[in-house]
Amino acid sequence: ELGPGAVVNADVIAHEGLRQFAADGRLATALGDEFARDGQPDVKALGARAFQEPALLRQLERLVHPYVHSAIKLAIEAFRSGEGPPLLVLDVPLLIEVGLDRQCDALWYVDTPDELRAGRAAQRGLTLEQIHLREAFQSPRERKRARADVVIRNDVDAAGLDQQILDALIALGVRSADADPAAGGPAPDEGGGDERTGTPASQEHASEAAQ
Repeated sequence: ELGPGAVVNADVIAHEGLRQFAADGRLATALGDEFARDGQPDVKALGARAFQEPALLRQLERLVHPYVHSAIKLAIEAFRSGEGPPLLVLDVPLLIEVGLDRQCDALWYVDTPDELRAGRAAQRGLTLEQIHLREAFQSPRERKRARADVVIRNDVDAAGLDQQILDALIALGVRSADADPAAGGPAPDEGGGDERTGTPASQEHASEAAQ
């Protein structure tokens, strides 16, 4: 809503892959019949066991990660060739771990206090302890924050959050300073602009989305 862009969500791609692998039998072959029922992945069962069993998690990653990485690679190649809007956002929990940060022009980190994260986790049927367990397999939050070019504070109201994002988009050159925030794009006399910026979402809500 705040600017012309496209989002590549690794969690969404991973779920697409799981559905495909459940339908064609690869999920059951790789992990066991209990994780694929009636041609559909049992995501709850996977979530409950994978982060408790490192060997199972590695098997799951070997199955899903190549599918996700291929889709992200295609999206980046299309973006770099000039296709689509002037901003590509990579919403990837393991962005740094798999080296995708080297493909990006800027790293954004959305910083959310634990008390807010706990409330949001509870809305999704998870405890903060479960979120922390899953994040133990990712880079520490402090490392993500230190690596970020932009830190967005997510303990403010919607207007404050929008302003931080708008300011960062202006700094990247994909929004003009005099753009109408309600328009979702640059001011009419600015045009769309030619500068194309890959901005990965190395951020807390991205990490939570993958749980």
